[in-house]
Amino acid sequence: MGLVAGIDIGNSTTEIVIASGSEPIAWDRRPTRGMKGSEASIKAAVSLLQSLQREHQLIIEKVVVAPWQPVETLTSTIHEPLPDTGRLQILKTAHQSVVGDGWAIGQPWLITQAAMSEVSLIAVVPSGVGFEFAAAAINRELANGSNIVGAVIADDEAVLVAKRVSVDIPIADGVDTEVARTAQRLFLEVRPQNSSLKIATDVWALRSALELSEMDASPLNEIVRWVKNERTALIGLFSESQISNPINNGFIDWTDGTTTELFEAIAKIENSLIGDVSRVAITEPINTSDIWAFDITKVLADRGLRQVGHTRDLALAQLSPHSSSSNLDLGEMFKVPVVVAESESFAARIGATSTPGVGSGAAILDIGGGTIDLISEVELSAAGAGELLTAAVAFALDTSRGAADWIKRGPAQRLETPQVLLSESGSKNFVSEASPYPASAMGSLVTPGPAGFLTFGQNLQPAEWRIMRQGLKQAAIGKNVARLIRSLESKTGTAKDLDLVVVGGPVADDELLPVIGAIPGVKGIGRGNVAGKLGHRYAVAYGLSQI
Repeated sequence: MGLVAGIDIGNSTTEIVIASGSEPIAWDRRPTRGMKGSEASIKAAVSLLQSLQREHQLIIEKVVVAPWQPVETLTSTIHEPLPDTGRLQILKTAHQSVVGDGWAIGQPWLITQAAMSEVSLIAVVPSGVGFEFAAAAINRELANGSNIVGAVIADDEAVLVAKRVSVDIPIADGVDTEVARTAQRLFLEVRPQNSSLKIATDVWALRSALELSEMDASPLNEIVRWVKNERTALIGLFSESQISNPINNGFIDWTDGTTTELFEAIAKIENSLIGDVSRVAITEPINTSDIWAFDITKVLADRGLRQVGHTRDLALAQLSPHSSSSNLDLGEMFKVPVVVAESESFAARIGATSTPGVGSGAAILDIGGGTIDLISEVELSAAGAGELLTAAVAFALDTSRGAADWIKRGPAQRLETPQVLLSESGSKNFVSEASPYPASAMGSLVTPGPAGFLTFGQNLQPAEWRIMRQGLKQAAIGKNVARLIRSLESKTGTAKDLDLVVVGGPVADDELLPVIGAIPGVKGIGRGNVAGKLGHRYAVAYGLSQI
């Protein structure tokens, strides 16, 4: 019987199984190069196949692949539009950097012009002026008797200016100075890290500071509610009502014909079904057959680790509706006949059900890098899986995706001293004196990496990392699996009580099975053991080799 190679080019990993009949002869995997189904990814698969054949001295007669539908995974911060508050407008709450601890109110003074000495002024520093020129201008006018009580800066230079001015004043940067300079008065309040606004969240104190009439004070309740969780506020009082600049966050088109602004769509996505979305636009409109997204900060805020403000830190995965590489001659690239299978899900069913002991009624859950496939009476594929979790962890920890791919996998310990590690349970472990961690790792969390240990989370406790990690796994994968089960019930018209065979690379994570097992509709759960010897990986590749 001739040898057949099943090649599964995934979004993260390319897996190959060479089989003689039902017996796997050789298998291996490598990270996918480029986008799934791209010419680069196929050439890398050819190289891996050639390496396998040389190593095991095999000659294959046929290659079987599945249609390739790539998934794009991204993170992005989107902003809630400012409320319409008439003559009073919130000009800034988020910050790049701020200096000081207090508040000030004054007329805007553009530092490139002469200052008035008889009124309180807030210096306005436009983009490109430079911190040295700005500090010199402020110091000069202070020496001339001007009462400069604060400063707002367009560029990221608050700290640099503060170190060079002769008085302690509140300073904020990242401000739209073109708008700020047109205000009649500016109110600026900044507070240190881990503290919050005081005057701007007190409606009576704010009204008194701005010297507002009863009519002008009517928007203050809305302003106070808006800034309640912030530590920076810049509010302008203008001669007439201002129209806030529109924020273009993007949108989502739904298959029912409706369109939702992206900021508002995140909550709706959580309750959606597979196939509810037809198009998503962040930078440009893209057709899609499925999308999964969640707010990273809200996931952490719900567990007491963050505060929710007026931004959403989006983790999003979108599935291409079309297969890639349709213009490539696969036979020429592999130098043997190439068969394209019906679907990845079809192959995953064959591979997963080769697990010893699997019952005939079991459903298959294939968790990959880009998608999660649920195969029962029907086949469903959801965007968002291991890569989405990696992207969310990288964003939450402000680290690279390469590091996050290792960090996300499980517990970490905090290096208390070069010889003492604090675990998530609070117990302490001792490092061998022959190989202590370097002093630079002190106070960091450490976890095994591909070439030794990885450090992260300088100000994070091990127990906090456990809460964060498990919350993101629930959001990225647990809730997505729940969506798949709801979609299956919707398509079949009956509630499900599933016994699941779970396969795919992320299934090595011991924390995932309890997350999935707790989902309504899941009765039993266990890892696959493909062909009785390949473990939880290679389900699609082995299934392809059997077609």
